[in-house]
Amino acid sequence: MVEDRLSICAIIAVRNELRYLRRLLPLLAAQAVEVAMIDNESTDGSRELYADFMGKPIISIETLPYRGSFSLSEQLAAKQAISERIHHDWIIHLDADEILEHRQAGLTLRDAIHEADEAGYNALNFDEFVFLPEPHSDYSNQDYYANLLRYYFFEPAKNRCNRAWKRSAQLNNTVSGGHRLQGGSLALAPTHHILRHYIVLSAAHAREKYLNRTFDSLDVSRGWHGNRRNFTEANLALPDNSHFLFRLASNDSKEFCRARPTKRHFWQWEAAEPCANTEKRPRREWNARRWMGAAWRAMRGGGWS
Repeated sequence: MVEDRLSICAIIAVRNELRYLRRLLPLLAAQAVEVAMIDNESTDGSRELYADFMGKPIISIETLPYRGSFSLSEQLAAKQAISERIHHDWIIHLDADEILEHRQAGLTLRDAIHEADEAGYNALNFDEFVFLPEPHSDYSNQDYYANLLRYYFFEPAKNRCNRAWKRSAQLNNTVSGGHRLQGGSLALAPTHHILRHYIVLSAAHAREKYLNRTFDSLDVSRGWHGNRRNFTEANLALPDNSHFLFRLASNDSKEFCRARPTKRHFWQWEAAEPCANTEKRPRREWNARRWMGAAWRAMRGGGWS
């Protein structure tokens, strides 16, 4: 890790994310990345955990009222307000179920920010790797960062996850739903680093997290959450396999496969994207229909084509 004097603050908005915060907060503290917490009236014991991390890495806790639905608009507005008040050199937009890392083994998130700053860039982009449990596994009460190794490369668009930026550049991500930065003079570093997204920790967690979630009307009017508004128990089932799925050799490996990105999350694969055991079926079905049509024409005297 480089020694520098950059001050870095991650702003995290949460509601009932205790299982993630137990792992995330020590990782940030170890890198001297401070944290501004926004708590959306959690009821799972998260607030009791904050006391253990006050001062390292948590520097502030604000309450965002919970109005019965998930509101990314309110979360982003609260994050933007904090970013305008604090005096850190760099800001990180982070969710509790994510871990940001340097692309290269042996280096850290702080190193990635330092390198970009030294080279004159004011923002970092991250490639998103979504970690997915096996259908009958449960990582809820274990170290998911150490033990969950199966993942897919999620890339619905290029340069989509601009998650760290220099505060003095006056950039913000409120219009893009927390993805792309706008405003100021964006100078995005060319090296993409790693975003590990632990989207769910078991099949039961997937149902708990998404089946009964409602979204704020303002979010919906902005076109956000389009791939999260039609969940069923069936499409939330964790896949056994897919040609989008890969596995790290160990949790500290940085050898992620970027050769086969998917534009959709796992709950959309069956209908929209080929999996390992079904990718050739459309061609077989097309050939069968073509043969039957030719046979019917031959029987009617139309000949084979």
